[in-house]
Amino acid sequence: MTTPIHDVLIIGAGPAGLAVAARLREPTPSAVFTDAEHNRYQWIKKHSGRMNLRPRGDAGKRSKCSFVDGCGGKKGDDETAAYDSPHRLDIKVLDSSGPSWLHNWTSDFAVLGISHLRSPMFFHPCPRDRDGLLAFAQETGRCGECVEIANCVGKSMSKHRRKKRTAKGEGIGTAKKGVTLEIDERDRKDYYTPSAEMFCDYCRNVVRRYGLDDMVEEGRATSIDFGSFNDELELYRGNDPRAKSFKVTTQDGQLKFAKVVVLAIGPGGIPKVPRTLSAAETEGACHSTQLPKKMFLAPRVLEKTQNRVSTAVVVVGGGLTAAQIANQCIENGVSRVLMVMRSALKLKPFDIDLDWTGKFQNVQKAAFWSADSDEERLEMLLEARNGGSIPPRYFKTLQTHVANGSLSIHIHTIITGHAWDAQLKSWKIETDPPMVDSPARIDYIYYATGIRPDVECLPFLSPLREKFPIEVKGGLPCLTQDLAWANDVPLFVTGRLAGLRIGPDCGNLEGARAGAERISWAVEDVLEGWQLDRGEDAGEEYHRLCQRVGSVNMYDSLDGIESS
Repeated sequence: MTTPIHDVLIIGAGPAGLAVAARLREPTPSAVFTDAEHNRYQWIKKHSGRMNLRPRGDAGKRSKCSFVDGCGGKKGDDETAAYDSPHRLDIKVLDSSGPSWLHNWTSDFAVLGISHLRSPMFFHPCPRDRDGLLAFAQETGRCGECVEIANCVGKSMSKHRRKKRTAKGEGIGTAKKGVTLEIDERDRKDYYTPSAEMFCDYCRNVVRRYGLDDMVEEGRATSIDFGSFNDELELYRGNDPRAKSFKVTTQDGQLKFAKVVVLAIGPGGIPKVPRTLSAAETEGACHSTQLPKKMFLAPRVLEKTQNRVSTAVVVVGGGLTAAQIANQCIENGVSRVLMVMRSALKLKPFDIDLDWTGKFQNVQKAAFWSADSDEERLEMLLEARNGGSIPPRYFKTLQTHVANGSLSIHIHTIITGHAWDAQLKSWKIETDPPMVDSPARIDYIYYATGIRPDVECLPFLSPLREKFPIEVKGGLPCLTQDLAWANDVPLFVTGRLAGLRIGPDCGNLEGARAGAERISWAVEDVLEGWQLDRGEDAGEEYHRLCQRVGSVNMYDSLDGIESS
């Protein structure tokens, strides 16, 4: 029996993986295109049956067939016919957490008791409509579940003031230190955050719309190799020994073959823990990525809270996850929670500065993309993210706990000494500066210190790194502009590992959609190289249409039409 080879294998079934799968099934230009570009595309599509769509100078040449999935249908077909095209790509998704989309995402939200996302309404994985999530909320009558993101929307800056700041060298899209960059009042509807339940329902709607239901398979990739595997599968190029594909080995020994692999695994690195914990100490501490899925509190701490015994917990970190863990500890009955952070507490509505998400974001992104080197881009990326931060809405919750005496926040503080007592099952810690209100014994320590992206720490990429070395800056691979490992190695990377190409928003939902757009067009070029015998179909028509979208004058397309 011949081993099957998938067109695309996506590793990771989170929002980034969903964004890629949906984009590969979307027949129209992405939501990252402007309204003018969409209008031009629709105009061309409307007149495509009565005009020559080939660009000038290409008369008589056959256009390449487009392999972006589900590329329309005959005139009169309904929308779903595009996604049910017999020529749609064979996509398989591998996820270590479970056999469904957003499995790890939803379980983490449940453990941390997250009721609402941090991101605005236009951050979502659907490629078709930038306002798709907002429309979903309105259509389903769930606008009441959305919460306004405070301190974002206001009067836009006047042209005179903008010119003065530009003359002073402050830049158009930047804000002075301590001054909030304002969003135009007309965009107020965008600056609400959806409930976690509504967002997941919307993602399920996207899965159904694009027919992505049965793609996900539970499994952990342990090795990714790229080369010629003629002895293990029948190649589509007539057993050409030069033909190369990917071989992915899973934890249970299964082999998956694919022409293209997309890595959508989130941070892609190792947890940042101040020091390595011994086997005994792991009973009294964990990193935020190691939280149990079924029970939030550690067994010993849970037992003490149930018996109404005083408990004390330390949360190390100054970001949103640290705030969520502190809140969950108090909600679950912990008597005292101490938040310890080495820097000042930073309040930001999003994980990146507002000028990277507001109306002037293109100015910032243009500066990032036009930087002279990856070192410069890395510096801009780190500056824009600037460590962990807490949204003002969550900070209000923390202030309530502080007022009640159940929480204390210690800024510019580091833990200088740990001592775990295996008999008492508690910690004795020392800090600099000392915490005067600290209990004598600490029952548990949570390290909400984030994950440091580092492609060199991912063991399953070892075969690829040995065969095809790649330059790395700050743990991030120097990918091609199409987010590929190399021009001749179609392993595409999205998420935080693609930060040097996508920008500071690489780790959020907006970056996931932008990465999916780049990857989808590159996948088309790769699959064309396999010379699949698909003939000239609606996909080819779409390819020609897209060639015309960027035309200087749309009326050139009418050249050759007989006047009536």
